[in-house]
Amino acid sequence: MKRHHATMLLLSCAAIVGAWLLEVRGDGRVGLRLVSGWDLPHTCFARVALGVDCPACGLTRSFIHLADGRWSDALAVHRLGWLLALATLLQVPYRAWALVHRRGEPLGVLFPTAFAYTLIALLIGNWILGSLL
Repeated sequence: MKRHHATMLLLSCAAIVGAWLLEVRGDGRVGLRLVSGWDLPHTCFARVALGVDCPACGLTRSFIHLADGRWSDALAVHRLGWLLALATLLQVPYRAWALVHRRGEPLGVLFPTAFAYTLIALLIGNWILGSLL
């Protein structure tokens, strides 16, 4: 259990730091802030292989826009980016607390599981809604 909390803490911190190290370029591609002319490759299998967006498409760009304080741009690329960014930020104190204390799951098992499934359902619902509009 401690290993899981440590992994989630590390991944959450990497996502937060990455949001400040990356930038959204004029063409919508993502690249390192101080390295112009070098864009990151597309990471979405659905977009690359099938040419369609997945429920998470736009979240990276949304996180970057939020880190820069550009809320309207963040909402434009993914309506739920702010919610997933908040969930990522909340992972830091939650996972740190879990690592420091002996108790395995600070909030029990039901709440984190329900929270995760709710986020997944919201992402899929947002994706379906976006494809209908």
